[in-house]
Amino acid sequence: MKKIFSTLLLLLLIISCSNQSGTAIVMDDDELTLNAKKLLKSYIDNDFTLWEELFSDDCEVRFNNIVTDKTNLIAGIKQDHILFETMVTSDEYAHTNYFNNGQVWTNHWFVNTTTGNYTKETTSARAHTDLKWEDGKVVIFQVYYDPAFQIKEANAMSLATN
Repeated sequence: MKKIFSTLLLLLLIISCSNQSGTAIVMDDDELTLNAKKLLKSYIDNDFTLWEELFSDDCEVRFNNIVTDKTNLIAGIKQDHILFETMVTSDEYAHTNYFNNGQVWTNHWFVNTTTGNYTKETTSARAHTDLKWEDGKVVIFQVYYDPAFQIKEANAMSLATN
């Protein structure tokens, strides 16, 4: 009985491993991965030319699952340069998944360290983005991080300007 169970378990494992529906080629030095890293650098440098170029006009943006669009995304992240006197990234890693169903997603992780223009506090926040690519353009951009430091800085700016 034990031998039959082991054989069935092995057979199940072999069959599940041969199912190719969920497989992907993962690359970390391809053009799309490098473009994701360039987007982060251009954000830090306050240059959104590449964002305008690489994001499709109808790109769906999901900021912590709040849906917005390309225009509001770029306007929002430009505001970071008003709130923060310095922004530095570290611990950056990205790779792109080329799924056999044709979907292409880049996953990007990093730590963003900022110093507020109004609170003068330095905060580090880990962030994660996912970029879905179609024809060389980002069609879905997902951003996940805790925005508490931005909210605090925006409140401090509001108090300072009133």
